[in-house]
Amino acid sequence: MATKKTAQTAERKTRTTAKDATPAPAGPDEFVRLDNRPAKEPLPARLAAQAVRRVLLSPMTGKAGGRTAAKDYSPRLKRADEKEAAHWEIELSDGLAQGLPGRAAGRLSVAEVQRGLGRRSDALEGLAPRRPDWVDYTPHAKVLPRTTPLLRRIDGRLVQPHYGVFGADDRVVYYPSGYPWHCIGKILVWDDFSQPYPAWSGSGVLIGDRVVLTCGHMAPWGSGNWAMQFIPAFYDGGSILGAGVSSWVSDYYGYDTGGHVSAWDMLVCRLYTPLGHSYGYYGTKNYSSSWEGGNYWTLAGYPGAIAGANRPSRQMWWPVLDDDSDGSAEEVEYEADASPGDSGGPVFGFWSGDPYCIATHSGGSKTTFLWWTLEDTNVGAGGGALNSLVSWARSHWPL
Repeated sequence: MATKKTAQTAERKTRTTAKDATPAPAGPDEFVRLDNRPAKEPLPARLAAQAVRRVLLSPMTGKAGGRTAAKDYSPRLKRADEKEAAHWEIELSDGLAQGLPGRAAGRLSVAEVQRGLGRRSDALEGLAPRRPDWVDYTPHAKVLPRTTPLLRRIDGRLVQPHYGVFGADDRVVYYPSGYPWHCIGKILVWDDFSQPYPAWSGSGVLIGDRVVLTCGHMAPWGSGNWAMQFIPAFYDGGSILGAGVSSWVSDYYGYDTGGHVSAWDMLVCRLYTPLGHSYGYYGTKNYSSSWEGGNYWTLAGYPGAIAGANRPSRQMWWPVLDDDSDGSAEEVEYEADASPGDSGGPVFGFWSGDPYCIATHSGGSKTTFLWWTLEDTNVGAGGGALNSLVSWARSHWPL
């Protein structure tokens, strides 16, 4: 087994020699010198109105409930006079749901993605981020104390966390104000949109004008009645950007690789509302093996073990320990702490103060032999395959 690993490493180092001159991202000493920068322009009136407006979205057909019969699916509005206060009641017709269902989904082959890109060089090395002139640049987000107590056994002993936590849990809660932190959000997923509550949740990041990047296993694969909602800067029940700042997902696509290889565990989602155009988005970089061992990286997301997934958490300044290739995809390995809910969170660094994703968090990997643990790491999906998929999404889902 050791011989096989050595051979893989030698092949990888040879293949990435051309990329080894790529500048490394900022480390903590360089990052701490970055200053906050206020927005250059006031927030456009339409975004200010969107932020405070509460809208009830409901599809105009009964597809959300799995029915398409010709009937009146209009919501019913009636006045109710209670003892405490008079109010309006909006009753959704049977078959409707609050929100917008998804339209299209599927898996793409590497060849399909490459054909869609043509000869664009950005698909090879990476894509640029964007910060609108009306958005504050706040690299140093405020950090809050942890709000979830540690679990204990009946005898008082602490319960050991998910094995994706290494030693003490170093994740901290932060307040997602300003760029780039408000681009990270919570994803709610329904595999049956006739149900009132999501089936699971995870994390994602704005990566284009109307594109979100997350991991492939966040998708409700195989469902014909699905929905996904992305809420950027989610904090205590809603976005700090405003009550109306969120979007439902219209389409999602990942790679056709069997769905079980973590290096390819990446997904792009098209938003009905182009939140990235309004609030900015991250760029991408092709991971270089020359960066291994450097304390450059951040993983952020919404794990249930931290603040009940109601507030974002992050761990900064940890190294990538190794990377394994599978075609154009890279499985990057690290010991950054993670647990359920972190899935799909961005693995990123800062170049000239701007955020670039090198991977999306996939999960944990433990290799054992008899009673020995040979390898125990968390992993993210990245490489040229990530750049290509994001470039495909940006070009196919324009503003």
